[in-house]
Amino acid sequence: MKAFCMNLDRRPDRWAHMSREAAQAGFELGRIASVDAQKPEVAKAAAKVLPMANGHRMSAGAFGCFNSHRAAWAAIVASGESHGMVLEDDMILAPGFGALVNDAGWIPADADVVKLETWGTRAHVAKAGTGVGGRYLGRLLSSHIGGGCYILSAATATRLLAMTERFSDPVDELLFNETLEFFPTATIYQMVPAPAVQGKRSDSGAAEPEWSEGSIMARFAEGGPTAPGREGRLERLLRRTREELRRLRLGSRYEVIRFG
Repeated sequence: MKAFCMNLDRRPDRWAHMSREAAQAGFELGRIASVDAQKPEVAKAAAKVLPMANGHRMSAGAFGCFNSHRAAWAAIVASGESHGMVLEDDMILAPGFGALVNDAGWIPADADVVKLETWGTRAHVAKAGTGVGGRYLGRLLSSHIGGGCYILSAATATRLLAMTERFSDPVDELLFNETLEFFPTATIYQMVPAPAVQGKRSDSGAAEPEWSEGSIMARFAEGGPTAPGREGRLERLLRRTREELRRLRLGSRYEVIRFG
């Protein structure tokens, strides 16, 4: 399948990084010129986007990122192939990644999306799955945010383009947040361990609190409601208890999706 990497024209260093990653992994990488939030017309368009359900407004950066993903989806449709891969330009790729690109025969016939990235957080993944090159591939049954590396079927890319002529949520929320409209209607798989991770997460396979909070804050426009704060101990305990009960109900694997 074809792999498309979104990259800002003013960041040739990131394109050089991804070109090295692709060359080392042994696959060809196509470049999509990202929508630059620093351009006045992009910031102006972002300011017109309706608020999210929680009252927050999307930042210009998140708006540009979403439209960059839409350009990649359009490239998948135009390629004429059954599937395509989308990558952001700060990814670290695990050994064996190239085989996933060069042979699409491992992708389940019913897959709308295959998520190859992790944020090092916990997620529910179906126990019934298949082995792919030493990794496990199972249905993703809960939210697992992050849109740095995933595969779309061409049919799903077409559907997403139609769904997102107008949008309010960041692109990874749209794709991988179980409370939004796309996730419950799609068949999404997660690869475990995930063979792709963003650079700042690669050392530990998990997000550092400061990095994570900065990433979250970057989604929101200034002047809106206060962004969600860091989870306290009690909230964390209650959430984990709920998720363990959910694991028993779903019969799922509830685990940290590690990188590797």
